This record gives sequence, C-alpha cells and structure tokens, in this order.
Amino acid sequence: MSAAEQAPQPPTGPEGPTAPGPVGAADTAEGSRFRGLLRQGALALVLWAAHPVIITAVPDTAPRTADHRPLLIAVGAGIALLAAWLAWALARPASSTAGALAHRLPWIALGGAWMILWQLTTAKLDWLSPPYFASPEVLIDALRGDADLLASSLGASALLFLVGYALGSATGFVTGLLMGWSRRADYWLHPLLQTIGPVPAASLLPLALLIAPSTFASAVLIIAFGAWFPMATMTRAGVHAVPRSYIDAARTLGASEGFLVGRVAIPAALPDMLTGLFTGLGTSLAALMTAELVGVDRGLAWYINWVKGWADYPRMYVGLVVLVVFCRALMILLFKLRSSLLAWQHDLVRW
Repeated sequence: MSAAEQAPQPPTGPEGPTAPGPVGAADTAEGSRFRGLLRQGALALVLWAAHPVIITAVPDTAPRTADHRPLLIAVGAGIALLAAWLAWALARPASSTAGALAHRLPWIALGGAWMILWQLTTAKLDWLSPPYFASPEVLIDALRGDADLLASSLGASALLFLVGYALGSATGFVTGLLMGWSRRADYWLHPLLQTIGPVPAASLLPLALLIAPSTFASAVLIIAFGAWFPMATMTRAGVHAVPRSYIDAARTLGASEGFLVGRVAIPAALPDMLTGLFTGLGTSLAALMTAELVGVDRGLAWYINWVKGWADYPRMYVGLVVLVVFCRALMILLFKLRSSLLAWQHDLVRW
C-alpha cells in the first residue's frame, strides 16, 4: 500500500469531502474572540496600570497641583473593575458580556493612553501650563470643592430642559398629527410651520422675556420652540407617508376615525416621530444653553460662564464634563425609548 493510500483522508459525503460543521465554526469564532480579548485586554490593562506608576514615580513640575490620592483611588478601582470584567469574559468568550467588552476594549485602551498623555503634558512636564490647562488631580479637586453647586446647577438644567422639551415635543406631535391627517388643518398650519419653524430658537429669547411672566417661563418657551419644529415636521411627514392600503383595509373592517388615527396612523409614523425627537434634542439643548447664558441665573451653562468670568478654568472644565455627561445620558435615554417602541426594527435598522 502506498504512502498516499495510508494517509488519513477527510470524511466524505455523497457530494465529496464534508465541510466543517456548525460546531467547528462556533469553536473557531470562540477561539478568535478569546485571542482578541486577551490581546486587547492586556494592552488596556498595561496602559491603565502605567498611569498610576507615572503619577507616583515621576515628580510634578507644574506650579498648580493637587492631592494624588483621589485620582489613584479612582484609577485603581477602574483597573480592578476592568480586570474582573476581562477575567469573566475570558472564561466565557461566547457570552454577551464578552462581546460587550470586546466592542469597548479599543476605547478603553485609548482612554488609558489619553490619561498618560494628559498626565505627562500637564502635571509632570508642564508643557500645557496653568491657568488654561489643568491636570486630572486638579479637576478632581475642583469637582470635590464645587460638588454641591454643580449638583444644584445640574438639577436646574435638567428641570428646565425636561419641562421645555416635553412641552415642545407634545405640541409638535399634536401639530404634526393635525397637519398630516386633516387637509384643512394642513392648509392653515403648514405655511406657519414653514415660516416661523426655521427661525433659531435662541433669537426668540428677547421676545420670550417680554411676554413670559418669569425668566424660567421664557426659557421653557424657547426650549419648547426648539423641540416643536422638528417634531411637527417629522410627525406630519410620517402620517402623510402611511400607505393608503392600511387605511382602506381598516375602514373596510369598520374602523372608526379615532381607531384609524390611534391604531394605524400613529404606529406607522412612529419611526419618523422618533427622528423628530432626536433632532429636537439638539436644538432644545442649544436653546437651553442660550437661555442659561443670557436670561436664567442658574444651570450648567450659567455655572460655566460664571467660573470663566473668574478665570477659574479647572472649574470651567469640570462644568463642561458634567454637561457632556448630561447630554450623553439624554441621548442614551432616547435610544432606549426607540429600542423599546421599535423593537420590531431591531434587525432591520442600525442606529
């Protein structure tokens, strides 16, 4: 018998050699994810572990520094959390937890590299000097010193924004629904929408201050105006785009006018309405910042402008960070709302 005949042959089927089964493919994918997690996780841990080493080993040269201990505690807690998450993911590389970590590891590693660069260029080498730049320790010290004022400013901004955004979105929904469903309402309302809708909300602040009984009410009005226009426009477009066959089929089955609006038009137009909510979020936040800078004497924008007037740039940066976190939280909430209302679109549309 020849060597070729003695060599093991791959399993064959009626059509030739059998391809690897789904179990083998799953094992290959799991092994690939394991290696990726190990490689990227090790890089992220090394970068973040190097940061406290630099903090303690390299002397400070910047004229303004602060206590290192709060920063070291925060970084140490983050490293411990990352290590635990990575260990769990490596033990179960096929789990959703491992997938979530694999998706975020490049950003986590980039964050560690950014912290090292920030620490070196400010506190250690003094390339970015005060007062316009500050090290992480100084920002943490400013956050701890102004925690109460920042919390009250955040609460004031959140209340003002939520009241104005909810009012504008509800008004835009009703206006858009009327225009989309009724030709008579569309005849009278659509020209008004096209005329005053594109006007920047911030430009209406002087008028709002004149007609509103308080600065809070005037700020609510311009925030609501910022949310009203995109919501009304997208709701109208969504109702107009409802297929006529849906309405005819429902009417054939004896549906009333209220049923057609509530069970046919609104659900079919829901994706466009949510687009209006996302668009109105940005315009309403811009109106909020303008109102707090000009008319309202509290809030995050007011705080940022106030500490900037005192040339206290570390506190200004802290206010900006809190503002970014606030805006990010609002965006996450809207995405959660969208995912809940449009669960049937989960595998059709990627946001």
